[in-house]
Order: sequence, then structure tokens, then C-alpha cells
Amino acid sequence: MKHIIATAWNALRTRRSLFIIGTTIILAASAGSYYWFVSKPCESILTRPPEEIKGKIITLRTLKKDYFIDYHNAFSTMVRQNLEFPEFITLDYTLKYLQDQLDKAQKGKILLYCIFDNKDNKLIGEIEIREKNDEDPGQFGWWINEAYWGGGRAQEALKLIANIYFRLKPHEKGFIAHVRLWNKRGYHAIKKAGFVDVGYFYEGGQASRYIVEYRKK
Repeated sequence: MKHIIATAWNALRTRRSLFIIGTTIILAASAGSYYWFVSKPCESILTRPPEEIKGKIITLRTLKKDYFIDYHNAFSTMVRQNLEFPEFITLDYTLKYLQDQLDKAQKGKILLYCIFDNKDNKLIGEIEIREKNDEDPGQFGWWINEAYWGGGRAQEALKLIANIYFRLKPHEKGFIAHVRLWNKRGYHAIKKAGFVDVGYFYEGGQASRYIVEYRKK
């Protein structure tokens, strides 16, 4: 078991370079459901990401060590399967992974928020936009625990984080995500959220992922 965990942990960077858009997200149309922060986005430039962004149905909060246990509990087998993480993980695995993510966020290499449901204030998922990196071509990733699928939560989370990203980086015109070709549900979900096709990513000479982009409005 230790060997399996170690092997999985060593392969983490490869998996994270994909951060596959999983079938754990089911988006629902919710026109007019966002606060002014989304429906009337502020164009002022930010120098640092806010710790909390409140929407109508979800709230985004920056990752903190206090959230590590709740994150582990929400990071279900179904979620991990769709994101190509190990089928079995320990709490220690999650703690190491989240500490690595927290370090990157504090260094400005990743814009990362935990997603909280406004009805019960529980951590239900995560959303992130990573810095551009030739070794990590995909930038965007998200997941929501299957108990909270639907209802427009993921779509609102995307609108909120995109608004912050473009205010932090006004020179950027968009960010990209990669979706495995076999992941038809994830592909249609992210297209529904507003991403557009820009091409394919090739591995071993064969197209293996869709490349989609979310563009500044």
C-alpha cells in the first residue's frame, strides 16, 4: 500500500498537468442568478485575490489549512475517478497534495478557491486557474462533490473566479482547459459553461484532449 501511495504521489504532477474536466460537474442554466459581482462585473484592477467571494448559491474562499479535512471528505472516489486521481487515497496523501497547492497559491502560481454551498456552508468542491506553463499546458480545473451536482453551482463558481482572474491580470484575454476525448459529458459541460474550442492536444502523435478556452467578456 505504501508503494502504491508513493507511486501515485510521484505521478501527481503529471496528473495535475491534465486536471481533466470530470463528469462530476453538471451545469444548469441560471440566468440572472448572480450577484452584481458577476452580472455587473467591476472592472477595477486587483493586486491580490480576495479571500472570499460571495455569490447567490455558492461562496468561494481561498484555501486554508483549516479546510484540509473537509476537502478530503468532499474529494470523493467518484470525483477522483473523473479527474484521474488514484482510486484509493489516504488523508496523508490529501494533506501533502493540498500543502503543495497552498504553497503555489501563496507564490501566485495558481488562483485557487474552495467552493462552499450557501445553504449549509459546507465545502463542496474546488476551482482553480493556474499560471501558463509549457510543462502544464492546461490552466483551468474544477470539481464538485456529487451530492451537490446541478443547480448552477459550478457555473456560478466559474463566473466568480473568472471575474477575479481578469481583474488580477487585465492583460490576459482568456485561459484554457484540457478535456480528454473520451470525456464527452465533461466536454459538453464545459462548453455549456462558456468555453470555446481552440484545438487538440497531442500525445504520442495522437489527439488525446480537447483544448477549450474561456475568453474575457
